[in-house]
Amino acid sequence: MKRRIALLTALAALTASPYSFGETAFPQKGVTFIVPLAAGGGTDILARKLALNLGSIWGQPVVVENVSGASSIIGTQRVARAASDGYTLLVTTNGAIVSNRYLFKSLPYDPDKDFIPVAQLADIDMVLLAHQSLGANNLKELVALAKRDPGKVTYASYGNGSQPHLLMELFNKREGIQITHVPYKGLGPALTSVMAGETMMTLTGRGSGDAAIRSGKTKVLNYNSDKRDPLHPEVPTSEESGYPYFRVATWHGVFAPRGTPKDVVAKIHRDINKVLNQPEFREDMAKRGYAIPTRTPEEFASAIQEEVKATGEMVKAAGLAPE
Repeated sequence: MKRRIALLTALAALTASPYSFGETAFPQKGVTFIVPLAAGGGTDILARKLALNLGSIWGQPVVVENVSGASSIIGTQRVARAASDGYTLLVTTNGAIVSNRYLFKSLPYDPDKDFIPVAQLADIDMVLLAHQSLGANNLKELVALAKRDPGKVTYASYGNGSQPHLLMELFNKREGIQITHVPYKGLGPALTSVMAGETMMTLTGRGSGDAAIRSGKTKVLNYNSDKRDPLHPEVPTSEESGYPYFRVATWHGVFAPRGTPKDVVAKIHRDINKVLNQPEFREDMAKRGYAIPTRTPEEFASAIQEEVKATGEMVKAAGLAPE
């Protein structure tokens, strides 16, 4: 009888455990998000909001560490070399995983082989944001200004290979103009430079640029989407302006080092989705202009490969591929 009671007690404890029936016991310690971009940008803000919510779900601290520099290579490399246990994760955008492979002769990591896509966090349409002093109010006027003063107009990006860099260089190539590139270590510093008038323009997610717009120091020249932004309905889209190719979107995603156990990846993905589906979180993301996708890790990986092909064509057309 005592043995039967002991067995029933053990079975009840197992049934009550959140890790029963194959559920992985993750995490059992703190988790680190590596953001390979400077603090203050959209990726950093999203990573910190996600970390706060996941910390509540997991009962463990989730720390965000900004490791910027070298077009996201430094931070991305750190995660590629981290232990494959799910406790060090990469929160990044297109540049590190997609664009860098075309812009550098060699990388200290393999974007395809060294990482496992865990979750896509957001899709973001971008706005072309300019300092108020710029003598142009739309793309057509910008082209005319750049032709009058080649090289004088500058734009900030959040690093070589970032979406602003690729699109603006394609714009230069297609329109026969010269707008000078000034790379920064993240979107935050790039936006600060435009607000201060150190550079004249940058491309940013609408939400990330809202504070700069509200400051009165900047203006929106263009919205890179198939429809106008409801918060700035007076701003034309690229197609309406006569430049349908002037369009690029960015995304934020979470990646684990290769070799991370499948059950750990699945657990992280499920818990991230819990955060993404919280009404308050979704409302906050919508205000920032972020669309929250519902892709599985496999669907995210497939979408990345489609983007790899499209980005390769853009890099070639812009003449940015290394010799």
